[in-house]
Amino acid sequence: MNEFDQIKQARPDVPDYDPGTKAMARDRLVRAGGSRFAWRRSHTLAVAGALSLAVAFTATRFLPADAPPQAGPPSVAMPQVNLMSAAQVLQRAAGAPAEEIDPRDDQFIVTESQTMYPAHAFTEDKEERYLYRSKRKIWVSADGSTDADRRAGVLQSEMLEPAQYPGWPIPQIARDEAGRTETVPLVQCEKLPERLRDDYATLKKLPTDPGAMREHLFRLFPGGDKADRTQEVWMGASEWLRESHMPSAQRSALFTALSTLPGIQVVQDAEDAAGRKGIAVGVPMHGVRQELVFDTETYTLLGERGIVVDEKAAKAPVGSLVTSTAQLTVSVADSAPDAPVTEDYDCSKNQG
Repeated sequence: MNEFDQIKQARPDVPDYDPGTKAMARDRLVRAGGSRFAWRRSHTLAVAGALSLAVAFTATRFLPADAPPQAGPPSVAMPQVNLMSAAQVLQRAAGAPAEEIDPRDDQFIVTESQTMYPAHAFTEDKEERYLYRSKRKIWVSADGSTDADRRAGVLQSEMLEPAQYPGWPIPQIARDEAGRTETVPLVQCEKLPERLRDDYATLKKLPTDPGAMREHLFRLFPGGDKADRTQEVWMGASEWLRESHMPSAQRSALFTALSTLPGIQVVQDAEDAAGRKGIAVGVPMHGVRQELVFDTETYTLLGERGIVVDEKAAKAPVGSLVTSTAQLTVSVADSAPDAPVTEDYDCSKNQG
């Protein structure tokens, strides 16, 4: 009889554990085998998610020092069990339902989001850092085309109160931006390479087979060694998912392909920029784990996070939140707001 059978015998009303949970628990017990004679404290094995289950099972008894040996199986200290690996989260995301849209080539994909990103400001004598926050609404041509003024879309943004980059004071330049709103053209001065295109028409042509999608990702984002390749692929895929809409067949293939990458980590308790709770998977790079956040029930993509994992590289304490986004709505429009091309966005005056 194993520990799962013991719990089942003690609590017959509790649903059985899924095979993935059992496998992960046994793996952790095997890895802990070298210290099995160390001091043990009773553990609580928490099972949540689809099972909505919490079980507390303690097998420890306290005996006098001179008591005779007791018969029966030895007590087992159960480790904390993560219900799902990063690969399992991505595989569930691959099958998640999502509202589908099918725009014409002459229409626009419209996304609304809330964002927080790091910003650097440099003066003559010092570097300043802060987190700039905004509400954004963006119109992007469905086929990636541009008009006569090289506009591929329009961005409306409202700057919110800035947040402190951990350990750095908020500079005055950041406070002065709060409350500012603007509508600007998205000018594309040069033709984008394939790996940088995230318009709907391009995403719709991506492979729908997970194996073919993985090969495609590795071709576009080759990286260097194994770690670099995972980072390059992860960031490239994140760009495709950000402020855009990927058809369901390609999205499913993408998440399945990402689930095969080495070095992906899972965070059970996460939150997007709108405060929605989720589960996150991510890849550490340059001192920050870049995460995708998914709904814990539907596994639809909510947004992104950046969590510091290397204080020296990120110049912030480990565990600090330095990036947070939430994609709120996606829709289709026949036109975009008027946003004239001013001198600041004129390709002919901003080259070289």
